[in-house]
Amino acid sequence: MRQLITGDEGAIRALYSRFGPPIYTLGLRMLGSQQEAEELTQDVFVAAWRKGARFDAERGRLSTWLMAIGHNLAVDRLRHERGPARPPLVLVEEVPESPVDEETMLLDRDAARRALSVLSIDERRLLSLAYFQGWTAREIAEAQGTPLGTVKTRLRTALIKLRRAQADDARAAAAKGIVE
Repeated sequence: MRQLITGDEGAIRALYSRFGPPIYTLGLRMLGSQQEAEELTQDVFVAAWRKGARFDAERGRLSTWLMAIGHNLAVDRLRHERGPARPPLVLVEEVPESPVDEETMLLDRDAARRALSVLSIDERRLLSLAYFQGWTAREIAEAQGTPLGTVKTRLRTALIKLRRAQADDARAAAAKGIVE
């Protein structure tokens, strides 16, 4: 990294040969095409060249820093993608109505209530802000004066509890012979 910061081109080549393949693989997994993965890999190393002085070995490993740059750039690309890759919008009037099965609707509602009952009031509030209000974890953290990592951990814990409750409910329904 010291060589990179001083502008040594050999340093960027050494970094590229060592860390290029895992960054390319990350790009391929996230973006879905070889061309986009190649562009992402190149962009990561351009960013490393420009921002090399920001790397702090005391805060983490070089590989982690480079992968974080790659992940952030890939997420940015996914957020800003446009054109034919994005699914076309469908007007609500064009969506065919599915037949409403009253019994299934009641079973689904009851299953949702049972699953939500395993959550604390705070966990329900967090999920409500995130999923129904569309708030990001950062927005929730700022609004509540809670560290971002804490909010993310609590959201993840709540989702894990919901998944477990849903799986338990499905197993219980299967044991009773109810197929969903």
